Amino acid sequence: MLIIISLFILTASIACERATPPPYPIWPTGFKTEATIVAFDEDNQPHSHRSVFYYSYTNQTSSGRLHGQERHDHFGYCYGWALNQPSCTILITDNVYVVARNLCCLAMPGNFGVPINWLKGATWLGIEQIHGRTVDHWYSYEHEYWSEVDERNDGVRYSGPNFKTPRQFTDYDVWQLGPQDPRLFDLPKNVDCSQPCP
Repeated sequence: MLIIISLFILTASIACERATPPPYPIWPTGFKTEATIVAFDEDNQPHSHRSVFYYSYTNQTSSGRLHGQERHDHFGYCYGWALNQPSCTILITDNVYVVARNLCCLAMPGNFGVPINWLKGATWLGIEQIHGRTVDHWYSYEHEYWSEVDERNDGVRYSGPNFKTPRQFTDYDVWQLGPQDPRLFDLPKNVDCSQPCP
């Protein structure tokens, strides 16, 4: 009985403590995580696949300015690019590039990776449970993000428009924090990647 009362008091104190929004999550300057993605195409057909996401916030960039760099290795689906290929890489550096076997093209010019404070100004929607984890739910300009309550940096889920898909859901595995090898964000050597993607 004492255990039940203690558990009730602890749960009530967490709920009361979180009646006001917590500080918005700030991403670490470097991490890697695997993820399961369900991307819906223009015909609203779901495409479930695995991905590895590398992130670095650095000024070691082509512009010399501090900004995010992202690398997304997709296995089993590539948003309508690299058709009939088992995998592709999407690099977001100063542009968005799609890299696959016999393909390197410019998907979106002038796009940098998101900054570490990309959720600044987001609306806090409250606390929820996802996969048994207690998360804060955030909303910002058609993008939703769920971060673990006890681990402020760890993302649990993302949802929003992405690349050529009107909506996708990304469920992140555990985030491995630390600097990422800058070569992960390099384009292939001796290949012209300046042409627009088909």
